[in-house]
Amino acid sequence: MPAWLSFGVPETRRLVRTLIACAISYGGARLAALPEGYWALITTLVVVTQPSLTQALGTARDQVIGACIGGVAGVLGVMAILHGASPLAVFAVALIPLAVLTAKRPALRLACVTLVIVVLIPAGGGSPFQRPLHRVLEILIGAASAFIVAAIWPNRALRTAHRCVADTLDSLRQLIDIQLSGKADEAQAARLEARSAQAQQALDDALHEAEREHIIVPLQSHRSDAIDKAAPFLRRLHSDAQFLGKALSHGQPDAYKIRYREMGRALQAPFAALTDALSGTQADETKLERVRACVHHLQQALERNRLNGQAHDVAYFVVGLIVTDLDALIAAIYPSNQSKAR
Repeated sequence: MPAWLSFGVPETRRLVRTLIACAISYGGARLAALPEGYWALITTLVVVTQPSLTQALGTARDQVIGACIGGVAGVLGVMAILHGASPLAVFAVALIPLAVLTAKRPALRLACVTLVIVVLIPAGGGSPFQRPLHRVLEILIGAASAFIVAAIWPNRALRTAHRCVADTLDSLRQLIDIQLSGKADEAQAARLEARSAQAQQALDDALHEAEREHIIVPLQSHRSDAIDKAAPFLRRLHSDAQFLGKALSHGQPDAYKIRYREMGRALQAPFAALTDALSGTQADETKLERVRACVHHLQQALERNRLNGQAHDVAYFVVGLIVTDLDALIAAIYPSNQSKAR
């Protein structure tokens, strides 16, 4: 099946959220007896299709602010039209400041749309000032409906955070493997560095999103890990990997390949084991024991190299930094197991 046809749990969640939000929005517009209630549905679709609660909140805010600004400009325009001004002239004059605002803040472009509806589209019966009020109410109902659904059933940002940490570790594992193998592949190394940096940025975004979720959605009071503590240690490991590449670039690739063959294999294991342990949000003691065993084996390999006279090698020093920072990362993510890990 083509990738674009796949439909899994995330897609199902988004589909259900969209349908529920539209139903709430439609019901609210009908209860309020708004003549153009479809604008509430349009707003709902714009907001609820955002991938995260933070983005949904920001989009809803911008929609409401834009509608209010456009509504105020529309009311002033209607007043001018009632005093004999041409609707087109009023629209042209009012559009200039709103266009400037939209150029500065594109998210507020709904202000211009609201102005068009209020000033240029002929109103039905009743007061000409009803349309700006109705427009703002429609936006409020649509945004509120989407936000209610997003708040009750948000995307689980902590799962995303775990995946980002795992992606970072996997990228660094491959990068270190290339460096210690003695095979110079600068293009692949650059791609892995970029992938690691992107995963770390995604982690920052996911943790920010998780803070939003914590405010609204009750979470477990006792967490099995502390994934929010991982970011600084990942940055240090990223720097260590870059430093290792520079250290190895000044030596003989073949000599390093022989000297660090065992160390390279030992380094791969804890990175892979920790990546596997982070595949779920709940700690798996079996996987954690494997992580600790890999780290212990790595420390033993490092000690053997020290005894073989490599302690003054710059690359050896950097590998030692990687081991130390990796051990600190494990202790930070799983603080309850810190004493066991040492």
